[in-house]
Amino acid sequence: MKRRTSWLLVPFVALLGLAARRPAREVELTYLANEGFLVRVGETSLVIDAFVRKPLGEYAAVPDELFAALVAGRAPFEGVDLVLTSHYHFDHFQPGPAVEYVGAWPKTPFLSSPQVIDQVKKELGAKEAALRALLPGDAAAEKAEANGIALELLRLPHTGGERTSDVQNLGHLIELGGVRLLHVGDADVGTEALAGYALAARVIDVALVPYWWLNDAEDLARVKKLTGAKHLVAMHVPPVEMAAVKQTLAGLSGELVCLEKPGEATKFAIDR
Repeated sequence: MKRRTSWLLVPFVALLGLAARRPAREVELTYLANEGFLVRVGETSLVIDAFVRKPLGEYAAVPDELFAALVAGRAPFEGVDLVLTSHYHFDHFQPGPAVEYVGAWPKTPFLSSPQVIDQVKKELGAKEAALRALLPGDAAAEKAEANGIALELLRLPHTGGERTSDVQNLGHLIELGGVRLLHVGDADVGTEALAGYALAARVIDVALVPYWWLNDAEDLARVKKLTGAKHLVAMHVPPVEMAAVKQTLAGLSGELVCLEKPGEATKFAIDR
């Protein structure tokens, strides 16, 4: 089983140029809970917002069996190359499960905001781990590379306005295996910050966005304009609202994807 650890600050545009010359690939998304996913392209994979073991209110948690497979590195979690977390809220990140995973895989790079990484370090104590905290400034981006996965971290205001202004919510523009994905965390779709990144010009293959971004046809048009993504995946749906949300999404477009059950997977063929 491969385990590599490398961190580099690199020219992100150069990495994108190399990826553009690769042949058509297939990206597989496996739903974990809320905004948590396993993303795999070929032998390269990452997890994001995976460390949620206890439900928060109406929001879900990763089931015991699925989380045990993640920690053990069993299918579908063989050879995870990178761990990401969008922000420190309890429905996206819980320190205990994070430390359990890091204890099992200390050499797997784990990148997030200082608010997340500081909690992991506190719980982990003096044990060694491949932890890295990054926080881009407002209207700026932070570029990094880990195990062949190119990242551009975006500072996106958390939905809720002033009440959540202190939340270090990260958006992730991710390049792996010739596929480009966007994960926005709990970003506010109405903020100027989102438009300021000119994401539609980045040739995004798959965008994962909160389901409340997609309430009607006007919302769908705005999200398409903002992201330019070929495929849209709605996420963070409370289980009790799943049926209603999926009905709404189906009425907007038959191409919108919403994974319902933890462990459920879908694939997209990427040809560019």
